[in-house]
Amino acid sequence: MKRLIIFRALVLMAILLCTKGIMAAEKYFHAIAVAHPPFTLKETTEHGMSWELSKIALETQGYNVSVKFAPWARAFSDTKDGKYDGILIAYWTKEREELFVYPDHPVAFITTGFFKKKKRKDIKYTGNFSDVSSFDIGVERSASMGEEFDKADHLNKIFVNESEQILKMVYLGNIDLGVTGFKYSRSNLNNIAKLSGFEGIINEIEFIQPPFTRRPAYLMISQKTPDFKQKLKDLNAGLEKIRTNGIFKSILKKHGISETEYFPK
Repeated sequence: MKRLIIFRALVLMAILLCTKGIMAAEKYFHAIAVAHPPFTLKETTEHGMSWELSKIALETQGYNVSVKFAPWARAFSDTKDGKYDGILIAYWTKEREELFVYPDHPVAFITTGFFKKKKRKDIKYTGNFSDVSSFDIGVERSASMGEEFDKADHLNKIFVNESEQILKMVYLGNIDLGVTGFKYSRSNLNNIAKLSGFEGIINEIEFIQPPFTRRPAYLMISQKTPDFKQKLKDLNAGLEKIRTNGIFKSILKKHGISETEYFPK
């Protein structure tokens, strides 16, 4: 009887040690995202092209991944503090390099510029910020719109928490102009048009040419997250793997995105 008890205790100990080893081997990556369709989407199970690319890349390296959505200012602050491993989609800036690390490959390219109400014929932009220096311009709080715009302190910038709010404010005449990514703002217009009082917004908003920047955007990793260097290394390995095996291109094709910028000749 005594031997049986000892045997059972040894078996139980072995099981616990194995379980502990398996748990220790598991890797997790918790991301937070801002809804910028079609790149990041809260509503769908795949959560948009950029998250799909990031998720599959990390899963090839053995990670269990999750994503949560929040407004940019909160998402940025929480990731900076290490509450999340990474944030997407995010641009590179010199200031952010002190707080975050970037993978070798982007998961989006974003065209950014001004938009206004079509009837505002008094607003003319020819590619020089001085053209719009007398107007109120809505900007998403804590977001980068390109180095030149970010440093243009002579512009009258009105900061708000979400890009959809800027579209509404321009439509209602609360501000003169907005600045944001063209592609995801066009998608956001479709959602806003379903709201009472905004039914005509799609036909009333005009995206002004020329846009003032087009930039790559990334899954940006916080330097406050544990083992951030290893997570960056693994993300790079995963992205390279799906770029090589064709998965990256197939996801771009599925979302109707040209592969030209992602795979330059």
